[in-house]
Amino acid sequence: MTMSIALDTQDRIVHINQVERGLACMCLCFECGESVVARKGDKNEHHFSHVSNKESCTISSESILHKFAKQVIIDEYAISLPALPDNENQDAQVWLFDQITAEQSMGRIRPDLVATINNEMIFIEVAVTSFINEDKLALIKQLGIKTVEIDLRDLLKQNIEVPSDAAKDYILNQVINKQWVFPESLPSKSESISVAQTPPSQSCQLVSKDVSERFDKGFEIYRFVINQVWVDVRKFNSGMVSVKCVNFNPEIIQLLKQWRREGRGQYNATYKSWNYFKPFSDTVFERLQDMDMTPKQ
Repeated sequence: MTMSIALDTQDRIVHINQVERGLACMCLCFECGESVVARKGDKNEHHFSHVSNKESCTISSESILHKFAKQVIIDEYAISLPALPDNENQDAQVWLFDQITAEQSMGRIRPDLVATINNEMIFIEVAVTSFINEDKLALIKQLGIKTVEIDLRDLLKQNIEVPSDAAKDYILNQVINKQWVFPESLPSKSESISVAQTPPSQSCQLVSKDVSERFDKGFEIYRFVINQVWVDVRKFNSGMVSVKCVNFNPEIIQLLKQWRREGRGQYNATYKSWNYFKPFSDTVFERLQDMDMTPKQ
């Protein structure tokens, strides 16, 4: 198994194509920390190998993604996050941090990232295979510190190269896969109201431009009326389209399932949304536009 990933002198992930040939790469093995040499000849596939000539280490894609995610967030000092559960008037937005540190011990826990904004501390957990368990959540609640968890499992399934600009964009700008674990979400009032009791407003617009403009760094929000039900859509910079019924409608759900099979989409149980990726996401959005029955102004 060839090694295409290593760490530079700043402990940053680098790809074999990003470094100089030979020992001039000044890199270390991602897994064992031993010095490596960049083999970039004309015949064999470019790769790193240990200076000691020992067998290549096995490097998991999950470990690479976990470290890369922390790296790009620290580089940007910013990330798009969903609205806080305890603030009904807030929208998803880009959070700009004053400071951010990786793996800083906080009592009995060590969050992946500890950030501060306006002198307030925030924990950021990057989840690929390991997620916040009940014990860790209990400690977070005791500390009373805002904590968001980023679920990156779907990124691995999309065959997006890591590191890459596409992976960076997904980590920083994707919102639907991020969830505040503290403070906790409050029960939605609309969950106990039937579809018949909540008909779409006659003033609903296809695109709320004032809302869309606030999300130009991450995504745009659209609202359609289909089968007398609101259907909210988020178009992300990465090309992904996320579709969610504001109120449950079996016909729409069946349609979204069919599109998932057709375009290899994915269902996000946490957000109860259906996600579609390029190029099929464009088809999904066009179909929704054709089905839309929003009264035109």
